[in-house]
Amino acid sequence: MKISIYCKKIKLTDKLYDYVHQKVGALEHYIDNVIECWGELDEDMAQKSGQKYRCEVQMKVPHGSIRAVKIGYDIFEAIDLVIPKLTKQIEKYKRSGEFGRGVKEKF
Repeated sequence: MKISIYCKKIKLTDKLYDYVHQKVGALEHYIDNVIECWGELDEDMAQKSGQKYRCEVQMKVPHGSIRAVKIGYDIFEAIDLVIPKLTKQIEKYKRSGEFGRGVKEKF
């Protein structure tokens, strides 16, 4: 799976690059027909709660897309928080099957 990473106000270090590829690449175990995958890492100074790092991952799949956004105190925490959300989205996408989004199988 090809993963593109875009960073705003954060320097993309080798450690961060490898971490994103390791975590998001592991999702290939759940879904194999990903056309494109990209992630956005951002530092948002406007957050009063202290959670100022945002991770957004979007996967383009046949007949739709899967997207998840999470905010954390650390960029690595934000990446860790987005993975379970993506896993749930993938399971939901797989349940919809080839019958379309939210359409039940006809008997």
